Amino acid sequence: TGSPLEVTATATYRPVIGGFRYGGVIFYIDETGEHGLVCAVTDQSTGAEWGCYGVTINGADGAAIGTGAQNTLDILAGCTTDGTAADICASLTLNSYDDWFLPSEDELYEMYQNKATINTTALANSGTEFLLVERYWSSTENTAASAISISLNDGAKLGTLKDGLMYVRAIREF
Repeated sequence: TGSPLEVTATATYRPVIGGFRYGGVIFYIDETGEHGLVCAVTDQSTGAEWGCYGVTINGADGAAIGTGAQNTLDILAGCTTDGTAADICASLTLNSYDDWFLPSEDELYEMYQNKATINTTALANSGTEFLLVERYWSSTENTAASAISISLNDGAKLGTLKDGLMYVRAIREF
């Protein structure tokens, strides 16, 4: 005869929209329920250019969720100007994470759809709300002269001149 088996329960974290984990606020969870996207709790810039006005950036045209990281790499490869929206995100180290990037069009739109929840969590964690009267850059190029920006007030998507000064909020995958 032996001793009875000891049964222990291990708590497994299940990501939820609005959770403060993985360096930021969870705003998207994929179909597995285990992976997704978080955004920083503050804006990284209140006036940055997308960069390289008049230059087509090869590959920076992904719009779907999951394309922002590659778009950012493509922008950095084709536009070496310091201080652009993509450069600001890629250079960011926040909450011990250094793999931030500029969101794609659909990733940024997902942030718009969850803005109230993101704002609540950001404020509760020493962050700031989105400034709804401003437009935010996506990493999705539109033309050689423009890229997609989105108003977090009404979700309107617009091809915006790359030398325009827009807000920037970095995201990362978990």
